[in-house]
Amino acid sequence: MWKSVLSSTWSSERIIEVLYVVLKMDVLCRIPIEELDLLRLTVPQILESIHRNLRRRLASLQQTLFSLLDMLTSLFPRDVLMSVLIHLPQSDSTTLDMWKRMLAPTATSEKLLEALCSVLQDQLLCMIFNITAVDFSLLRLTVMCPTEEIRQELCNPDLFQMFLKIKSLPLLWLVLRGLVLLSERPETAREIRALLPDVMETLQFGNAHITLNALTIFRNVMNHLGKMEARPIALELAGKLLYLFNHVSGEVRESSILLFKDVIEAVVWWQKGKMKKKVRRGLLPLLFRNSDETSSVAQAAREALVACARFLKWQKLEHQAERRNVVGITECLLEQKRQMVAKNLRQSLLYLKDPQATIRQEALLFIGLAWSYWNPSEGKRKKIYSVLHSLEHDSRPLVRCQATQSENPDSEMFTAAEKIRMGQACRTVLLALQFPLSS
Repeated sequence: MWKSVLSSTWSSERIIEVLYVVLKMDVLCRIPIEELDLLRLTVPQILESIHRNLRRRLASLQQTLFSLLDMLTSLFPRDVLMSVLIHLPQSDSTTLDMWKRMLAPTATSEKLLEALCSVLQDQLLCMIFNITAVDFSLLRLTVMCPTEEIRQELCNPDLFQMFLKIKSLPLLWLVLRGLVLLSERPETAREIRALLPDVMETLQFGNAHITLNALTIFRNVMNHLGKMEARPIALELAGKLLYLFNHVSGEVRESSILLFKDVIEAVVWWQKGKMKKKVRRGLLPLLFRNSDETSSVAQAAREALVACARFLKWQKLEHQAERRNVVGITECLLEQKRQMVAKNLRQSLLYLKDPQATIRQEALLFIGLAWSYWNPSEGKRKKIYSVLHSLEHDSRPLVRCQATQSENPDSEMFTAAEKIRMGQACRTVLLALQFPLSS
C-alpha cells in the first residue's frame, strides 16, 4: 500500500508535500532510525517521486523536494546514495541535481563520506559499471577537503582514463571533480594532459555541471602548460565549443566562448586553413551574443569576435568589432562570398526562436540588412517569410519594438548613416510580414 501511494503520479505533488510534513512530526522524530524500516525500504519509490516532481520544474515545490531529499540523506545516507545510482536514470540532469545536492560541501559530513565509500565498494555497483571496488574507492577523495596527500593519491591518469568512459552523470561528475582538482596545479596538470581528448568527449552530454567542469579542466591545463597543450585537439575542440555558444546556461556560454578564443590562438600554421572554417562559423553566433542579456557573456563574445577577426586577418571586421558597431560588423559579414551570406542568413533564422528577446532582435536586424545583399529564389523566400510570420505570435512585440528603436536609436551608439541602414533593414522585414511574396 505504501509503495503504491508513493508511486502514484496522479497526486504525487500533494503526497510529497504531506510526506515532508509527516516526517517532521515530533512523534516520528523520537522513533529510532533502525525502527523506520517502512521508510528505508521505500527509499527508491520516494526518490523516484522526488525526481518526477523535480522534472516538472514547479518552483513552489522545489524547496520542499530538496528538503525532503536532505532529510532522507541524513537518515539513510547509504540507501539514498545507492538508490540514486541504481534506480534513477543515469544520463538525466535531474538525477545529477539530486546527487550534487546530497554531496554539496556544506552537507558532506563524516557519516555521508563513510556511506559514499561503502557505496563505491558495493559489489552490485562494481558489477554494473565493470570497475573493481579498489579502483572505485578512489572517487571518494573527490569530495573530501583537498590536501597534498589526497592530490598525490588522486593522481592516477590510467584509472581516470577508465573512469571517463562511465555512462553515469553522477559518477562522471565525481570523476571530473577529481580532474579539476588535479588541473589546478602545474605539476599535476602535466600528468593529466593526455586525458584531454577523453575529457572533450564528456561535452556530448550537454549537461551544464559536467560541461563546466570539462571546460575548467581545459582552461586550467592551458593556463599552466601553455596553449601548445591544446594543439593536438584544437580543431575538434573548437568545433564542439561552437555548439555551446547557445547553451541554456550563461556560465557555459561564457566559458565556452572564452575557451574558443584561447583555442584559436593555439593553432600552428599548418592547422590554420582548417581552423578558418570553424572561426568563420563562429562569427555570426558571436555577433548575436554581443547582445546577450548576461553582461559577462556579451563581454566574452566581444573579445572573441575581435580575436577571430585578427586570426582571419580581417582588419575591417576587427575595427568594427573593437568599436562594438553591430551594423558595421553585420555589413562585414554580408560582404563575404554569396554562399557565405546565404549560409549566415539561414543560420540567423534559427535565432528568431532564441529565448532572449535581444538575440531575436539582432537576428531580425541581420535578416533585414542581408536582404539587399542576397537575391533568393522564390522557394527560399517563401521559407523565410514563413519563419518571419511566426514572430506575429512572439511573446514580445519584437518587430514593432525593433522598428521603433531603429527609427530613433541611441545617438551615442549609431551614426546617422547607421540609423538609416537599421531603419531600412527593419522596414524590409516589416514589408515581408505585411506583403508576403505577392508584393
